[in-house]
Amino acid sequence: MLLMLVCIQDSVTAITFVALGTSLPDLFASRQAATMDDTADNSIGNVTGSNSVNVFLGLGLPWLIATIFWGIKVCTGIYIPTSPI
Repeated sequence: MLLMLVCIQDSVTAITFVALGTSLPDLFASRQAATMDDTADNSIGNVTGSNSVNVFLGLGLPWLIATIFWGIKVCTGIYIPTSPI
């Protein structure tokens, strides 16, 4: 509701909520691991692992989908109409 009052685009709102949804559980898990461990090694491992997965899935999955899409479109000569996002 606040984002609508500030006139922020829907795409920015959606990306923000997705980022929060993937980062908040990692934040709480890292906080719990840091408070339970004397050296906070588990916390560092959790942050590193979750960021790696977010980057690899966030970049790799759309790239794979686009590669398959353009491979089918170019190789078969089938016209697939696209719309702007």
